Amino acid sequence: MSKTLELPIGAISDDGCLAFSTQVDLDNALDVGVFYLKVPEYLSLERARHFGMSLLDPNSPHRDVPQYGELEGFIALDNNQQTKLALRRHRWAEHYPDDIARFGGQLDAIGVAIIREVFRQSGIPEACWDKASGGYASGEGTAFLNFVHYDTRTPDWGLRAHTDYGFVTMLDATAPGLQVEFEGAFHDVPVLPDHFVINFGEALNFVTRHAARGVGAVVHRVLSQQSSDPTRHGIVYFANPDLEGMLWQFDTSGETKGSSSVEDLFASLERKLTRIQG
Repeated sequence: MSKTLELPIGAISDDGCLAFSTQVDLDNALDVGVFYLKVPEYLSLERARHFGMSLLDPNSPHRDVPQYGELEGFIALDNNQQTKLALRRHRWAEHYPDDIARFGGQLDAIGVAIIREVFRQSGIPEACWDKASGGYASGEGTAFLNFVHYDTRTPDWGLRAHTDYGFVTMLDATAPGLQVEFEGAFHDVPVLPDHFVINFGEALNFVTRHAARGVGAVVHRVLSQQSSDPTRHGIVYFANPDLEGMLWQFDTSGETKGSSSVEDLFASLERKLTRIQG
């Protein structure tokens, strides 16, 4: 039986910043690469959950959203149980209801607060944050807002072990199954009511690599969901750089230490994931 990992809990303060009760909690969040975040009261989370659940209806018009490349649209993933409606920020207004598009914008603000605090702790000068993050730290870059459910008719992993490629992932899950790797073993991450699970991705690891404090990308997975389990559905927000842009590495003096196109970085991560899962 897997052990349960006790995670630190953060919140968005009244002035819009990421805050923890103690420096120890903040340090633990950065060290482990995952933490709980109290859902701000202004978020219409129940309405967003209701929209996500509506996608289970075969007649939902949102199941007919066209597919844009491999990453967007109503998609069933290979080799796992996940089916999702996934859209980048610039398509939210076109395909999501108005209140869901506004919900995505509120998650944008939370994502910016998180990455700015990570940069602050890293020691990278604030003047470099925008360039380092491919624009995300100043409200640009891009983001995905995905509504996910797990098809229990497929006898496979809910989601195979992986790291996320972007900066920050926000997850609202309503049933257990998420596990993260810590000290060489996978640990259960219980559902904590009224809290998101936040984890850091590979792009954040890349841009903080030469800083005073780097951030690791946490390996995580979702256990196979059985028909007897509570229906697992979730809302997932991915904070990303401009996918056609650049990422830059800086040290604490603001000196450039390296760079990569987002396309090249993500392609190298995809090759690595293919080798691991293959």
